[in-house]
Amino acid sequence: MTLQHPSVTPDGADVLHNTSMLQMIPSLTDRNIAEFFSTLEWVGSLGNWSKPQMLVIAKLKLEGRVRQFFEASLATVSDINYDKFKEAIVNHFREEKSFSFDFAKFSSAHQMEQESVKDFSVRIEGLAHRCLNNHLENGENISDSFRARLLLSQFVSGLKQSIKAQVVVANPSDFKTAVEIADRIQTSQSILTPNINSVYQTLHI
Repeated sequence: MTLQHPSVTPDGADVLHNTSMLQMIPSLTDRNIAEFFSTLEWVGSLGNWSKPQMLVIAKLKLEGRVRQFFEASLATVSDINYDKFKEAIVNHFREEKSFSFDFAKFSSAHQMEQESVKDFSVRIEGLAHRCLNNHLENGENISDSFRARLLLSQFVSGLKQSIKAQVVVANPSDFKTAVEIADRIQTSQSILTPNINSVYQTLHI
C-alpha cells in the first residue's frame, strides 16, 4: 500500500512507502516538539523516508500554536527544507519557554530571610534584565518607563513584609528611591531589634 504525495522528493519520486507507520507519529504541538522530531526521524529511518517526505509529514501534523507560527513565519519561505523547518520551530519555542521561565523567576522573586535589601535589589535587577532585555527580538523594544515601573513594582512586592509595608506608605517614585528607603528601614529595624545571640551572651556575662 502506498500514499501519493506529489513532488515530495526533488528527484520526482512521489511515493511514500510504509504508510502504516504514519500512525506512530504524534501531532506536532508546542508541548512535544523534541519528542515529535525524535519520533519522526526514528520512524523515518525505519520507513526509509527522505527528508523532503518527512517535511511534508511534519506539515500535515502541525497543530495549534506551532501551525500558527508556521503559517505566519515559514509558509512563504521558498527554499524551506526539513532541516530549516525543524531548526526554526525548535529555536522559536525554546526561546519562548526560556522567556517564560525567566519571567516567572522575576515575577515571583522575594527577599530571602538573610538577604539584605541591597542584595535583593541587585538580584531582582538582574532577573529583570534577563527577561526584559535578553529575550527581545530584533526591532523589539520595551519603553524605559514601563521597564522602570515593572522593576519598581516587583521590588516592592518582593520585600519582606515588615519592610514592604513602610515602603508602600512612602510611595517611592522610582526603583533607586525605593531601594534607599527600604535600606534605611532595614537598618533602623536591625538597631531596634538587636541580634538574639548578642542579647543571650550579654545576659550570661
